[in-house]
Amino acid sequence: MEKHDLENFPTSESAKKMLSYVSDGFYDESYVGKWLYQVMGLEYDKVLEIVNELPEQFFPETATWGLVYHEVKWGLPIRSNLPYEERRKLIYRKRDCRAPITPYQMELSLKYVTGFEVRIADANDLGEYGYVPSHPNVFMAYFTGDGTLDSKLVRSMLDALKQSHVTYKINDRVEITVDNGNLEKMVLRVVNLQIGIFFLGSKTYPKVESIKLHIAMEKHLEEFGAGSITVRRNLWYLDGSVRLDGSRNLNALCRLEEL
Repeated sequence: MEKHDLENFPTSESAKKMLSYVSDGFYDESYVGKWLYQVMGLEYDKVLEIVNELPEQFFPETATWGLVYHEVKWGLPIRSNLPYEERRKLIYRKRDCRAPITPYQMELSLKYVTGFEVRIADANDLGEYGYVPSHPNVFMAYFTGDGTLDSKLVRSMLDALKQSHVTYKINDRVEITVDNGNLEKMVLRVVNLQIGIFFLGSKTYPKVESIKLHIAMEKHLEEFGAGSITVRRNLWYLDGSVRLDGSRNLNALCRLEEL
């Protein structure tokens, strides 16, 4: 039989509170008596835990065991096999895609589901990236974050959230920061950036209209060496790997531009 230190037993907080109402010396050395309070205390501890967590279950953003009630509320299958975060995303999509909403609400909805930081820029708010809409009914959705953006999911959400008379563009931003603040001097002799895009315009992947590369330096440089950009597109060689039968567009490009 497991032995317990009677001086430090029971361990249940509720049991300790109940024992505090009993006269000193009554159960101090009673193993059976303290166990009875321990068993009752564990039950009260569980109830107290549920009561303390109850306010968090009212909202899907913080709910855990209460997610099942939100799934029932929005007519979703109960997916107890999925992690909490995945279940929350499904609830967000159902809850927030009921009707057209404001740009700010759209940002929050897209952020909850994708995990990316989202900014909506339109004719009324050009945003921090200098967006200039081609028409007042066109807006830009900027996504910034780690990982791969699910463009199919984003488009389905935007189609459900936006007003029927407006259209949109998607900008998946990748920001890379080189911090040399702790170094006395750092010279970058060669910086290579390579971007590969496949299946342009296919049914699986949306067409990419443009790629913009912006390099900014926080501090002024007294010296700046020569810089260049090499653009390569659809390169092919006369080595037999490409059949000249009209099945492929021969629009290869290899162009060097000096900065």
